[in-house]
Amino acid sequence: MNLIMQRPKIGIASLSFLLLFLQHSATAQTQGADSLISEISSGPAVTYTIQQCIDSALSNNANVKGAEFTARTAKNALLGQIGTALPYVSGYAQFLNNGGRSVNTVTYTYITENYNQGYGAISGNWTIFNGLSIQNFIKQYSLAYQADKKDWQYQKDLITISIIQDYFTILGTEEQLDLAQKQAADIRHHADLMSIQDSLGVIAHSAMTDQLASLNAAELTIVSTKNALETSKLKLATDMNIPYSPNLDVAKIYTDLTPVLYNASVDQVYQNATRNIASVQAAELHAESAKKGVLAARGNMSPTLSLQYGVQSNFSTAATNTASLGMTTFQDGSYVNVGGTQQFVNYPTSIPGATKGVPLGTQFNNNLQTSLGLVLNIPILNGLRYRVAYKNALVFRDQMIFNQKTVNASLRQAVESNYVLMVQNFRTYNVTYKEVQNYEESFREASIQYEHGYINSLQYVIYNTNKNFAELNLIAAKYNYLLSAKLLDYYQGQLTW
Repeated sequence: MNLIMQRPKIGIASLSFLLLFLQHSATAQTQGADSLISEISSGPAVTYTIQQCIDSALSNNANVKGAEFTARTAKNALLGQIGTALPYVSGYAQFLNNGGRSVNTVTYTYITENYNQGYGAISGNWTIFNGLSIQNFIKQYSLAYQADKKDWQYQKDLITISIIQDYFTILGTEEQLDLAQKQAADIRHHADLMSIQDSLGVIAHSAMTDQLASLNAAELTIVSTKNALETSKLKLATDMNIPYSPNLDVAKIYTDLTPVLYNASVDQVYQNATRNIASVQAAELHAESAKKGVLAARGNMSPTLSLQYGVQSNFSTAATNTASLGMTTFQDGSYVNVGGTQQFVNYPTSIPGATKGVPLGTQFNNNLQTSLGLVLNIPILNGLRYRVAYKNALVFRDQMIFNQKTVNASLRQAVESNYVLMVQNFRTYNVTYKEVQNYEESFREASIQYEHGYINSLQYVIYNTNKNFAELNLIAAKYNYLLSAKLLDYYQGQLTW
């Protein structure tokens, strides 16, 4: 005896049912613009590839630009430190116009006339040895500049990871939304049929309301998925530092997105990450820079040997000389005794002519003064300034070494955490995949039973709901795995699309 009651056959009501269904479908089409399944967006959609998203973030992100400015400043600091190893050369020039009573700088006598005078000098200093402080400072600043460039790259790494997360979240949410809309459309189709059946009195009213409740749940899933999608797009626009638009969309990644167990161990990922992640390299360079800073600070406490040099000269338009018109002799009354005879002494002298100024070039050559020497500076007591700088350098070195260890430990923890998450996501995907297959088979059989009246509408809705939620969970599991796998690729420097 068959205990399963079949539905009563409709018979004459079939034609009325068909007409009512066609009329209801036409009415639903006219109201489609107000449904939750389709929304018309104003304006064209703007679609970004993942590389465009990353490029925009790298160009506009505040943290990335800040790290870039820091690296550029470090480069200038290195250039300035290199300059300390070069000789110091400075020049000085002076030009004056003198009037009234003054002193002639040539004869050092008082004069009352208007004249010009000038002075020029070049001097310099070159440090020959100061305990290798200059050389170590240059090495310190060079390493610091390289470290700041790695810090800049690290900020690029961080925003790139954020973009990857945003991008995959949008892809997964869009796929979930598409599935939810298809599921809702199927439920709505059945609700329309049952609404007509209910109006004809061939099914229980509660069966129709159960189906409508299932439709409401499907529409609520669509609303929540759309909200999640808009939130994900807003997050992407924020990370790209561009104005948000509801028309923002991302291009699909046309690769095989079927999860496959990751082909590297956690130790392999970590070892590759230490060679590829900029934060690790930056921490190491900062530590090496700090070590050079200790040597440079200690060198400041040693004697300094310098080479000093200088050249100077001057001129004055008050400098004059008298032209000679020829030579003559004169006697001043003195004589010498030559063979007992007194002979007067004749002195040669020039015949003075007109007075004229001394040429400037002649004055510069005549007044030229040069100096060259060694200077030894021995720091004895300078308020402990160098000693305190040395102590601070030691503290900074220890801080950078500890920071290097912390960065390495943090990277290890991040790799391990993401690796464990990848394994968990892979397990979840495999279980969820089997769950979907089983629910699909159950729903297929339930659909046959429902069509033949072996199960009621509430049971049918339960089968359908289970299948729908399993399919949505499968999409989430797939993208969760893909995201964790892509992050492991990024750690290893093997990221591809």
